[in-house]
Amino acid sequence: MDTKSKCKIVYADDAMIHHVMMKAMAQSHSLEIIYCAANGRDLIDYLTEHKNALPEVCILDLHMPILNGIETAKIVRDKFPAIRIFGLTSSSDECERLEMLAGGAEQIFSKEEMSVLLKQLS
Repeated sequence: MDTKSKCKIVYADDAMIHHVMMKAMAQSHSLEIIYCAANGRDLIDYLTEHKNALPEVCILDLHMPILNGIETAKIVRDKFPAIRIFGLTSSSDECERLEMLAGGAEQIFSKEEMSVLLKQLS
C-alpha cells in the first residue's frame, strides 16, 4: 500500500474554467490543488498567510491581471525558494516563455499540455 502523501499544488489563472479543469485533472493524477487564485497577487497573499504549510508546487498562468505569471514567478522564487514553479500558457510567444523561465519557472507548458504537466508531478 502506497502511503506517500499527495503533492500539494497552488494554481493561479484568471480563467475560472481552468480552475475547475485543473482540480479535476489533478485529482485523477492523485495530486491535491490546495488553492486556486485568480491572479498572482492573490496567490502571493495566500502563500504569505500560509507560510507554515506551503505547497510543493506552484503552477502559474502567464497572462493574468494585477500580477502576471512572470512577476509572480519572480516573487515566489525570491520569497519561497523551496516551491517548484511551472508555467502554463496559451501564448506561443517564445520571448515571454523565456522571460518566465528566467523568472524562476522550471518549465512552461501549453494549456493543452496540462495533463502532461500533472502526470510529470504525480
